[in-house]
Amino acid sequence: MDKKISELTQLTARTESDVVAIVNSGVTKKISVEDFIREPVINAGNVSGSLSVDLSQGRWFIFTLTGNVSVTLSNEKEGEEFVFWVYSNGNYAVNSMTLTSGGNVYCQGGSLPNPANNAWNFYRGFVINGGLVLTELDNFSAI
Repeated sequence: MDKKISELTQLTARTESDVVAIVNSGVTKKISVEDFIREPVINAGNVSGSLSVDLSQGRWFIFTLTGNVSVTLSNEKEGEEFVFWVYSNGNYAVNSMTLTSGGNVYCQGGSLPNPANNAWNFYRGFVINGGLVLTELDNFSAI
């Protein structure tokens, strides 16, 4: 028997194997709760020189600096948050970061924080008023 969504029983506890109906290009399909809420991690691998990051591909990005790099970000969306894990194999820097939309990149102190050497560096960015507010939250070294 067909029911309106408002007539369905409320789900009070979900599991990752539960499925949700979703309309994709006019076709109703199903997706597991696990796949629906899980964010892909985009691994750019070893980078130096120029790096283009398409923010529509995900929210979590990983890359390893094998030289200085200039980053160009595209497809940012107002209100979104992004996380960048950057490993520096040496004394390398992120020289610049730009948005293809022309929006500004804002950092504390007015300059990009340099990543620590031989450590994972965690950056978080928020898209606000067409610009990216970037912070370095911390860096982590092996123990």
